[in-house]
Amino acid sequence: MFNSKLQGYFSALFATMFMGSLGVFVKNITVNATIITFFRLSISALLIFLLVFFKRELGKLKIWPSKNILISGVALSASVIFYVTSIQRTSMSNAVFLLYLGPVFASLAAFLFLKESLKSIDIISLSLSVLGLLFMFRFNLHFKDIDIYGTICGILAGLSYGVIIVANRTIRSDVSLEARSFYQFLSGTLFVIPFAVPYYNSKQIASNFAILVAMSIVCGFLGITLMFNAIKRLPAVEYGVLSYLEMFFAVIFGVLFFKENLDIFKIIGGFLILLSGMLQVFKNRIRKISV
Repeated sequence: MFNSKLQGYFSALFATMFMGSLGVFVKNITVNATIITFFRLSISALLIFLLVFFKRELGKLKIWPSKNILISGVALSASVIFYVTSIQRTSMSNAVFLLYLGPVFASLAAFLFLKESLKSIDIISLSLSVLGLLFMFRFNLHFKDIDIYGTICGILAGLSYGVIIVANRTIRSDVSLEARSFYQFLSGTLFVIPFAVPYYNSKQIASNFAILVAMSIVCGFLGITLMFNAIKRLPAVEYGVLSYLEMFFAVIFGVLFFKENLDIFKIIGGFLILLSGMLQVFKNRIRKISV
């Protein structure tokens, strides 16, 4: 049990680090977000297929994917589409804040429907994560004269993110990581195709192909697969809190690669997110001390 949890913590840590690097790639890519999503998911599916093929473990993929796997795959694409639309129609800070309500939705849904525990320390750490996110944006949310459509898309992006977490918690534990990842990537790819087709431009794709592949390996194959592994091993609230580390790493990469300003608000926000993660990792020890 402890070993499984430890694997979950490390998977969450590296998943958020890899996915937090998305901005490093996206700032150098000049294609539409739906095309980026298509590559991110389709190349990840291909890599997993090649991995099990060369390991002679194709039998792991010989399962009929459950509805929860397919739902999560669709939600994977939907969250990106809604998120991008929200960014286009409202502010970046509003869109990111609404997206990261997803772990909150997932924690509440897992508590109500999956009977997962939600202790006071979980609520405190989740609140610290959200507060840390607000600090990173200097509390600069704009809900006055809001774009209703953009806000709804932001909420739907967060709900889709929450669905990914909850759906993965309900996949049978005997389903291999390779199978659950492959079919989620595949269903997500099929879902995003109709949205990506209008933006297909062969010249643009050719000029961005190398970085699209690199982004897909780091932020898709590695990042999302490790996310699935973490969700499999950790309760929704634990992964939900740790998922905010993605924002922490995004800020760090912005400072390192783009010389972005690291002000006191980002420092406080990063500290609160790290603190919330530490509370989750060591909460059992904290409970024993407090008893």
